[in-house]
Amino acid sequence: MASRNDQPPFPAFPPAAHCISRAPNQAPLTLVLPFGFSREFLTSPAVLLIELLLVCIAFGLLGIWLKEREVATRIAGMDASIEGIRTTGSIPPRLPAAGGDPISRFVEEVNLVLVELERSRRDLQESRDRYRLLFESGNDFLLVCAVGREGTPYRILDANALACRCLGYTRDELFALTPGSVILVRSDFKKGGQRLHSADLIPREGERIPVEASIHRITLGGTPAILIIARDVTERRRAEKELMDYRYRLEELVTQRTEELRAANESLKREMRERERIERERMEAYRQIERNIEQFAVLTDHIRNPLQVVQGMADLIDDPRAEKIREQVRQIKAILRQLDEGWVESEKVREYLERYR
Repeated sequence: MASRNDQPPFPAFPPAAHCISRAPNQAPLTLVLPFGFSREFLTSPAVLLIELLLVCIAFGLLGIWLKEREVATRIAGMDASIEGIRTTGSIPPRLPAAGGDPISRFVEEVNLVLVELERSRRDLQESRDRYRLLFESGNDFLLVCAVGREGTPYRILDANALACRCLGYTRDELFALTPGSVILVRSDFKKGGQRLHSADLIPREGERIPVEASIHRITLGGTPAILIIARDVTERRRAEKELMDYRYRLEELVTQRTEELRAANESLKREMRERERIERERMEAYRQIERNIEQFAVLTDHIRNPLQVVQGMADLIDDPRAEKIREQVRQIKAILRQLDEGWVESEKVREYLERYR
């Protein structure tokens, strides 16, 4: 009897020809188990447990494979959504998420991030719209220029529509130009506590546009830049020129009127001197009349006294010539009466002159 140690651990494989046999009265294919396992061994609880374990492992592997396919599909969907965000720039409202597994929770976190991104994008778009509205709606020329290390502008970064229209360039054409080729700063001055610059805009065609510009240093994305705000002063310069011309014309009119007033004043002075001369002559004539009246009165008195004596002597003598003397005396008295009447008239003239002088 052979010992247990001499037996092989497993029975030897039968020849391959004996593994499959065909019998006319049996099934077409019969499997002959190797190793010489008996049916009782195959139906034992241990073997059944092993078979059940193998089936569970197979179903577990199948479930893992299906779960991997599901996870791969969901990750592919998320990747497609993120790729769409990157290519189109539009953020979807939500990524599909279902269940409470870690991937769904991760998708929910991604959805929260997308909501914040969408809110930030809207805020940024509103800020850009407000900036563009303020940038484009003003009545001033606006130029944003990059600044070099020396602090001098060397490239145009942005310009509003008014600057593009008045300069005759498109915005892309302005980006290729230097600030010195479109604006020339001539001098600076202070106005209302603010430092301004007198400059000229150089359009592509036509005459230069006089402007008053203010230059402000700003920062764009951490990069130093300058903002040039220029206002067209063509109409104001024209109004100032018209005002200056009107002022010169007014000064000429004032000078002319002053000369006319001076001439009128000189004429008035001459007229006043003439009136004063006439008044002096009139007063002199008045005084001369008074003197003449007094002289006439004295003269008549001097004539009348001797004439009385002559008439008395003629009355005393009895001579034919006495009558002739009396006749002469009567004629002299008539002349004296005329002189007296003239004196009275002269007195009336004097009273009239006294009243209306």
